[in-house]
Amino acid sequence: MTEDLSREIFGNLGETSKVIFYALAFVSSGVFAWGVWRRVKLWRRGRPDNECIDWKEAFQNLRTRALAQRSLHGARPKASFAHRMLFWGFLALFIGTILVGIEHYGSALAGRESTEPLFHKGVYFIIYEITLDTFGLLMIGGAMWFAFRRMRRDSSIEHRTADWLVLSSIIVLGVTGYLIEGLRIIREDTAMPGISYVGYGCSKLFSSAGVNQANVSSIHFGLWWFHSVIAFGFIAALPFCRLAHAIAAVFSLAYSPRPLGRMEPVTMEEVEETGEVGVGRLEQFTQRDLLRLDACVSCGRCEDMCPAHEAGKPLSPRDLVQDLRKLMETSSPSSLHGETIGSETLWACTTCNACNDICPLGVRPADYITDMRRHLIGEGELRGAPAASLQKMQRAGNPWGLPEQDRLTWAEGLNIFTVQDNPDFDVLYWVGCSAAYDPRTMKVARAVAQLLQHADVNFAVLGPEERCSGESARRMGDEFLFQELAATNIETFTRHNVKKIVTHCPHCLNSLRQDYPQFDGHYEVVHHTQFLGELVAAGKLKAAAASDETVTYHDPCYLARVNGITEAPRTLLPNSLKEMPRHSCQTACCGAGGGRMWFDDPATERTGSGRITEALNTGSKTVAVSCPFCLTMMTDGITAKDATVKVCDIAELMMNENAESWDNSDP
Repeated sequence: MTEDLSREIFGNLGETSKVIFYALAFVSSGVFAWGVWRRVKLWRRGRPDNECIDWKEAFQNLRTRALAQRSLHGARPKASFAHRMLFWGFLALFIGTILVGIEHYGSALAGRESTEPLFHKGVYFIIYEITLDTFGLLMIGGAMWFAFRRMRRDSSIEHRTADWLVLSSIIVLGVTGYLIEGLRIIREDTAMPGISYVGYGCSKLFSSAGVNQANVSSIHFGLWWFHSVIAFGFIAALPFCRLAHAIAAVFSLAYSPRPLGRMEPVTMEEVEETGEVGVGRLEQFTQRDLLRLDACVSCGRCEDMCPAHEAGKPLSPRDLVQDLRKLMETSSPSSLHGETIGSETLWACTTCNACNDICPLGVRPADYITDMRRHLIGEGELRGAPAASLQKMQRAGNPWGLPEQDRLTWAEGLNIFTVQDNPDFDVLYWVGCSAAYDPRTMKVARAVAQLLQHADVNFAVLGPEERCSGESARRMGDEFLFQELAATNIETFTRHNVKKIVTHCPHCLNSLRQDYPQFDGHYEVVHHTQFLGELVAAGKLKAAAASDETVTYHDPCYLARVNGITEAPRTLLPNSLKEMPRHSCQTACCGAGGGRMWFDDPATERTGSGRITEALNTGSKTVAVSCPFCLTMMTDGITAKDATVKVCDIAELMMNENAESWDNSDP
């Protein structure tokens, strides 16, 4: 009996209708192709990408990031679920339509009659009908969820009138498809109509309304054409509405995402050839960068995560991308800098990478910002304290501009060996500028050094030979100052045969891990919480003791989100740890990254003030940190709020626990 199950394609339609159908299909497909080519021409305005496509990896990325929708993560779980419903439902119906086309044209090529199906019958037909009915409900459900959310207008998503037309079209296409199936069931007196369970329900509604075989054909004919015209209009409009992101996203997601925190170098040869540094014109972005502008659907996830936007700074990652997209569409583009993107917008960014991380379509707002910052630096557009810090880095090798012989002031009385004193060291302790020159952070360096000493670690420091890693300089846009500092440090590392580096600064950690290998500086680099955790596991040190007073921990952006180090710090903290709502890889920025450490904002106006409130709301008496920048920003912010809460590095908490067991004769 199941062998007889099928349905006639183009049932109830005459030859004239078929001709009109094919003509409309040709026109809508042509408009669609022209719209896509129009976008491709805009992407080609950018400079060619140097990176070759790994096709095997590209297909793997499409399978996992696009088809499986694994790029949807983090915030907005309900929206992510609704998007999966809409995407998978639409994809299933699209595949179902292709299968019907294959059946129709396959039968014609095989010389079969239109009533004699090729494969669209039997058990296959049962599976087909049940599957498409189910996925059609998913598509309608997802579209309706997004429509209801837009009615509330209480989210950060951008609202356009055209969005209602898109969502309405999807819902109408889904609903009319079920209604047409219900009418078909009545017209053809279909055997086993329940296999299309939604269509069968619609047929019962029509029957109760007086629709029967005597009058069903005209209703079916009219509704079928209404559905088809909406479908052709939808296809033609795809490249011209928000759903164009689905086209660009396929290409965007095919590329392997650049690791968070990594920047592409600029060579002096490129500057000499073009006479330009960074991105001063839209055409200086790569073709992939311009492609990703179209992938942006303006959902606002990046804006929700942006610490600068949260603090009221003139930066919305979403608006920045959309403004660049509008500029790309302009036939006579205005100036990129100033008229389209203000310098205040670019300097507001902390490069925390929250926007890059949260975007499910691979758009990277922070990368656009750092590329454009390079142009501002090249044009001498940075003024005041941050510009002075860059000058001091170049002149003295540190942003304070203090003498290199003072780099060991922090170690007075500790008997710390330099690489000259101990040339056979196993581990280099990278102290960094903050711990070398800032009195508060010096205590962190002393704690780390003493813990290493009492664990019998064979380590050394560079002392006066150490220079700033250049991390802040690079992310502020001064690429060649960074390269100068990096070259000096790499030469020093080579001269002293450095293999393994321990640092308590996540910014230095990221630069040594991701920036230095671009210039042949390859080392094993670990954070001090990772290294101290290994010593605790080996029984050489003790973790921080449990306490009746709760402790909260602030994850540094460049440690947790960028480098994925979240568990190592927590293994060293007391069991009384109370997490903030935003923690681990979903942490919130303290406001010091991207060179913002060197801007002279008042403590009450700094990016990250919301993070201070979040920490205080835990009711904890101690805020633990693992970054010198975070130590400064959290301390200043808490002091500005007159709160009696301590801010300590994890090494200092461990020091308090371990010092009790040390002999008085120990350093």
